[in-house]
Amino acid sequence: MLSRPGLALYLAPRELPFILIGGAIGALGVWSAAPMEAAAVTAFLVAVQVKAEILKPHS
Repeated sequence: MLSRPGLALYLAPRELPFILIGGAIGALGVWSAAPMEAAAVTAFLVAVQVKAEILKPHS
């Protein structure tokens, strides 16, 4: 997803257990036959909280 005017993206690290689970999922791509890209995207989504907000124009 690309950022555009009027769209705010917020990224925040999750609590420690989720970060460890994300790291384990990322390592899964190295340890198994799972595609590394799929493991990296999944690990990012588990370890980081992503919020998107559509901003209203000021009147």
